[in-house]
Amino acid sequence: MQKPSMTLRQYIFRLAISLLATMLIACSSGPVEKPVSESFSSPASLLDQGIYNYNINNYAEAINKFEKALLQYRSIDNQPGIANSCLNLATTYMAINNNQIAAQYLARADAIIKQSMLDGLNEHLSLLKSSLAINNGLYDHAVQELDKVLDSKDTTIKLAALKNRTTIAFLRSDKDRLQWLEKYKVLQDQNPDNQSHSARILRFEADASDDNEESLSLLAQSLAISQALANRTAIAATLVQWASLDKDEKRFEDAEDKYLRALFIRHQLGDVKSSLSILEPLHNIYVATDNDKSAVTNKWINRLSGNDFSGWEVLYSDFDTYPRPDY
Repeated sequence: MQKPSMTLRQYIFRLAISLLATMLIACSSGPVEKPVSESFSSPASLLDQGIYNYNINNYAEAINKFEKALLQYRSIDNQPGIANSCLNLATTYMAINNNQIAAQYLARADAIIKQSMLDGLNEHLSLLKSSLAINNGLYDHAVQELDKVLDSKDTTIKLAALKNRTTIAFLRSDKDRLQWLEKYKVLQDQNPDNQSHSARILRFEADASDDNEESLSLLAQSLAISQALANRTAIAATLVQWASLDKDEKRFEDAEDKYLRALFIRHQLGDVKSSLSILEPLHNIYVATDNDKSAVTNKWINRLSGNDFSGWEVLYSDFDTYPRPDY
């Protein structure tokens, strides 16, 4: 069976991850001319497998597939494939907060995109740069990158850009944060297919509300959407936001439950940074309630803060409330 040939631009868009919306931008097929060489189809298949695993939050396997695709594309000096593999690796490493390695892959992709004039990837590149800058607290730099894509003709890219811009406004408590949220919400209402954006908007609205009961209702709605999507990172983020409200209201038992549920998810994903950020308020709860677990929590905080990851695999066993059979 013959496979469709593709123009360079179509080839680029077939491979690229839609950065924060976790969607693949597909292209239309060109005319049937000749079979695609296995040298091209094999790494393309690996990228597809990586994207599939990324979308189900199996980041370790996604990294494995993207790394294999990168090696194969390098072996045939295919610059678009190399650039896309690097972008996908940067995206995946950022998903687990390994921003140092993400930055290295992003820098490599940036150089290739410029050298090979892969203009079709420029907007994706800017989105990733903004996400990395946000993760590193460089909000002004993130805004500069987002200025390049906030008027994108691609709705998927524009939604992701508005999500990042709204995130910055809320993180900085900017006076115009509600205006950015409204722009984000309007565009999502016009394009409701991606429910992950709906869940994120509900979390922003919960953050903006001064009514505790309203915030809890909004978070419950957001959590339900993320659970239905099986979006692990969003589930964990929502649980942490909700736990913070419980903690502020001294609902310590409820807060502990949500922090532990979020910790389990982050630990399963291999996200050290987020796990540490959960352990810290969890420790405060154990201190406030005179719980013996404060000691073991403090042990893990000190260990992870010192970049000592020995025993990481068994971290959650110190907190697990579920029975463990003795086989």
